[in-house]
Amino acid sequence: MQNPNINDAAQLSFDVAAQDRYFKQIEAQLAAVPARPRARSLAATVSVSAIRTAQEHDASVVGPSLVVFEEKLSEDDKQDALDSQSFAEAVVRKLPDNSTQEQRYAAYNEALTAIGWVTESYTRKKYDSKTLTLTMNDALLQILQTVISAGSGNVLSLVAAGFEKLKGDKEALKIVDSGSKNSELVSFKAVPCVVAPGGGMAMVMGGLDVYSKNYNGNFLFITINTEGVHLFQAAGVRKFNKRAFDRKRQQVYSYIDQFGDDLFKKLTS
Repeated sequence: MQNPNINDAAQLSFDVAAQDRYFKQIEAQLAAVPARPRARSLAATVSVSAIRTAQEHDASVVGPSLVVFEEKLSEDDKQDALDSQSFAEAVVRKLPDNSTQEQRYAAYNEALTAIGWVTESYTRKKYDSKTLTLTMNDALLQILQTVISAGSGNVLSLVAAGFEKLKGDKEALKIVDSGSKNSELVSFKAVPCVVAPGGGMAMVMGGLDVYSKNYNGNFLFITINTEGVHLFQAAGVRKFNKRAFDRKRQQVYSYIDQFGDDLFKKLTS
């Protein structure tokens, strides 16, 4: 049985007026460019679960993020999570090229908050690896381990399986590579979405930023010597308020259609 207090807390903590203020900026950005054909119009008129299968939502790349799902989630929830991630990454993409990583995380977090993801915890801090060398994907698993609950032991295996699929997908790696490199910075997020305690959907996020002159493509799976390299970790847990997302669903779709080109690729076995 679901704990109604947890769901009620997510509903009560959401600021509708703040959402409307945020989307005035989004609507202004959309109004400033010619409208594009609605690539996602089918989702507005046909049940998502009727036109997709569970396997299609197994793992996906959305810009510099790997999104994976717990099987217990409904197909509608999985699609909402993918749309949320696509929206947030599209917002970050619109930032000026000289934006700092702190500004990028702030924009990413603000976008997710505005579409109904209530933050339960978030940190970004200097990351001290326990080993002298590591791969970026292994480091991300270490970070996720610090924020997942004891009852979510399958989260790490979901992410690890997603990394294995990503390793063999050249097209997806191109999306990751182009979306994460900026000067001497590589940045990537692992975003498992799971059934929240008490019901509903939760999003766990582990991010790693590496400042180094010594990378050369495919950075997720090459071994990094951490000596003298600046690493920062980001970690967070968010609970989904579907009612808040529904209020701005069409604007989210429009923004993804307009500014989300080449951000998304489904991973296959």
